[in-house]
Amino acid sequence: MKFFRQNGYKSIKHSVLKFIFFLLSFSVTQQVVAQSTLVKAEENLAQTIAITAPDKFTLSAQLITGSAMAGGVLVLHDCQNSVKDFQSLYSAIAEQGFFVLALDLRGFGASESEVYSHKNIRQQADDIVSYQGQLAALMLHWQKDVYKAYQYLQTKMNNHQPISIVTSGCSSNQAIYLAEKAPVKSLVMLAPELSYADKEQFKHLADMPIYLLSAKHLTEAMLNAQELFEWSGDRHSVLQIFKGNGSSYNLLKHQSYLNENIATWLQSTLKAN
Repeated sequence: MKFFRQNGYKSIKHSVLKFIFFLLSFSVTQQVVAQSTLVKAEENLAQTIAITAPDKFTLSAQLITGSAMAGGVLVLHDCQNSVKDFQSLYSAIAEQGFFVLALDLRGFGASESEVYSHKNIRQQADDIVSYQGQLAALMLHWQKDVYKAYQYLQTKMNNHQPISIVTSGCSSNQAIYLAEKAPVKSLVMLAPELSYADKEQFKHLADMPIYLLSAKHLTEAMLNAQELFEWSGDRHSVLQIFKGNGSSYNLLKHQSYLNENIATWLQSTLKAN
């Protein structure tokens, strides 16, 4: 009798273990499928598109289509990264339902060529003065490139809704140049690198909401952010200063809530007419 009880116990134990193993296997499989589906959905969300600049150079960008009557956001990167490094930011913005165009600036990322290449400039420059001169020459094309990207986004939206611009580091002055010739709704400048002339141009713009962010020990960027914030008369303007000397990319990477903060702020300023 004892023999049968022991065998029965072993049989039940074996069945229970098999059932637990099945549940664990099923759970892992479901997680893998869910993750694969999510990755696939994210990959399909953004389309890689080509924009022809006025001089026929081909620019590359990521386009995310928003809801029918949504506004638009043009996203620019800094001089240490390309647009793919800001994917978490522009994805968070897209989640608000906006049309988003994230542009690789000429000479960076997928908008690089043999003639226009920040990588080549950095590798071939003999000193900092040479590097800065060649980078400045490359950046002379950006104003027309960015305006062309703005026009492309308008065409894709086709709903007469407003557009905002997000910039970082060396691209911050492009927000000012664009706002001089187009009705930009609001500006985001992350760790803004601006000349005296850029700041004077900003002061001649009509008041609009501006979101400014910098690390405290990026002294020049912090002072630029503070100056523009003090000058801005719009009650929706925001200034955030963080400890340390991290770039805007690192701030967004290590404090990921900032992506949602910026997206939510844009949603509050970029409402349908």
